[in-house]
Amino acid sequence: MKPMLSGKPFFTKERIKFILRRIVLPFLAIYTGVAAITAIRDMSINNDEYAAVLLSDYAFWQYDYWASPCAFLGSYIPWSYYFNNRNMKVKWFFRAKSNDLEEVIKDKDCQSVVLVGHGDIDSWQATDMEVSNTLVKKMMKGVPKKKGEWLQLSCGGDSKYFMKMGELVMEDKKNVYTYSKSVTTDIFVFDAL
Repeated sequence: MKPMLSGKPFFTKERIKFILRRIVLPFLAIYTGVAAITAIRDMSINNDEYAAVLLSDYAFWQYDYWASPCAFLGSYIPWSYYFNNRNMKVKWFFRAKSNDLEEVIKDKDCQSVVLVGHGDIDSWQATDMEVSNTLVKKMMKGVPKKKGEWLQLSCGGDSKYFMKMGELVMEDKKNVYTYSKSVTTDIFVFDAL
């Protein structure tokens, strides 16, 4: 019986060239083309209302410089498509801080909010600090509620305040979407696909 392993390294020059030429480069070409079409479509929306996507850089080792760019690459096309279909442009906030969230909450043109980063249903870890329901209540003083959607892509988990953060901001509680229980990175990846 012959051994199953040949003893040769798997990543030879030929295999690396094959992977780059036949898999990686075609994928990048398709992604670049679709991203260009998405950008043109987003620019063609003739509406002042927009959706804000806030990408926090607070990641596995507290501040992670690559968290926002990686999240952007994976989500630019689908989220732009989703909100463009609702006649809204999309504004991206990289390394989003608590004052960025306050800015979009107080902006009358921002009607939908997407939060990406650590947190649970009643808190979000911005790049600079944790934002809780208490802070969002202060941000909402004198501000009308929003008509769009609130999507919070954070771990879910237990609530300290028994109220989703988005319910403080959105007019219709049915338009507040969070994970109802604690989730793992695998679930985020499968949801993105």
